[in-house]
Amino acid sequence: MSISSFTAAPRKSLVAYVEDELRGALIEGRLEPGMRLVTKELADTLGMSITPVREALVRFAASGVLTAEPAQSFRVPTLDGAQYSEISEVRKAVEGLAAAKAAARITASQIDEMEVLLAQYLVAKSAGDPHAALKINKEFRFVLYAAAGMPTLLGVIETLWLKAGPGFNYMYPEERQPLAEHHNYEDLLAALRSRSADGARIAIEHAINDGANRVLEAIALREGASSAA
Repeated sequence: MSISSFTAAPRKSLVAYVEDELRGALIEGRLEPGMRLVTKELADTLGMSITPVREALVRFAASGVLTAEPAQSFRVPTLDGAQYSEISEVRKAVEGLAAAKAAARITASQIDEMEVLLAQYLVAKSAGDPHAALKINKEFRFVLYAAAGMPTLLGVIETLWLKAGPGFNYMYPEERQPLAEHHNYEDLLAALRSRSADGARIAIEHAINDGANRVLEAIALREGASSAA
């Protein structure tokens, strides 16, 4: 994995731009656990001075998303099974709450948007494009969470996704899935259409459980391989 996938900044707040780039890279699994981010290298890649890049990295470190290291560098944390399990449990609580609240407030147009995104997500999975699938998956989920109308809760969820996102790399390479596979999201959409808060919460909890179990299995295999070596 390389930071060369970052793109140069447009004319807007440079710190905000760097934060957006890092946020997307973390959530989409483009930054692997343990990856080192050197301030100057990232600034050169983005075509800007060190100052806004350093400020953005420091902000992420302050929230626990990255860890600060010597020589103006930062690192993507490597989570063990216990840490990932804890994050998943917290995610079920807060994302389940958001889904339940959204069931009463989401609009028909937002549900339609989620249906379109779900179709795109399944196509990306079937095509074996994990980064595209993760990006679309994030868009799908955050349409739901935004519909809850709770900005503070939305911020908490985003921080948890930033911490969990690099762990998605443990699922690669991912086997291609058929488009007709049953998916928790179908249950979620049905619950939203019927305004079922419990149904929406349960569907999201199942989705988090299924994803976490796959990541935890991969973490266990890698930890076992490291011990054997």
